[in-house]
Amino acid sequence: MKKYLFIAILAVSCINTFAQSNLRFTVFVDPKFAWMKSDLTSIDNDASKFGVNIGLNVDNFFAKNYAVMTGISIDNTGGSLKFETEKYLQTGSGTDTLAAAGSTVHYKLQYIEIPLGLKLKTNEIGYWTFFTHLGLNGGINIKAVGEVDNYELQNENISDEIRLFNLGYYIGAGAEYSIGGNAAMVVGLTYTNGFVNITTDDNDSKVTLGNVAIRIGVLF
Repeated sequence: MKKYLFIAILAVSCINTFAQSNLRFTVFVDPKFAWMKSDLTSIDNDASKFGVNIGLNVDNFFAKNYAVMTGISIDNTGGSLKFETEKYLQTGSGTDTLAAAGSTVHYKLQYIEIPLGLKLKTNEIGYWTFFTHLGLNGGINIKAVGEVDNYELQNENISDEIRLFNLGYYIGAGAEYSIGGNAAMVVGLTYTNGFVNITTDDNDSKVTLGNVAIRIGVLF
């Protein structure tokens, strides 16, 4: 309960910060391919995972072509890691479940994400406006489910394996196509890479989360 209260307070604070003139809003759906990567050679990135990030971006223009951007979204992400050594998973039942050496663990994760960055855009060229954006992306984990190949672990709650907070950087570019008034269709491509450990594993490994997403949205 405290976690969700904190999320609500954080979201309201971000929106209030930008509650002034010169605002543009983008409702978006981002299909994406995500992956998890460890800094240990004994843990390999086995496969990427298809996911979808859905949310709202807010651009606060402090000059004609420059804006501070933030927003809020629900990000369905994850990845697969192959462990060359035995791996114990802390499940929702409170027991340690063994994944044998050579097993692949599939992580299905869900975050509430709040980005903070800078957006730069061109003047309108015909019906088109082009932009680039970059900044930091903070995430709060709200769901973590795991599966292990050839093992009895299927869609098991593994929230205790995943840290509450994630932080990374993003960079991307795209275009807006005017459809009348202030409305525009938005398409783009964004690369995001985490730089903090998202797991609670205490074996000195660092597992980060990254993705490449296609931005599809409507700007108001």
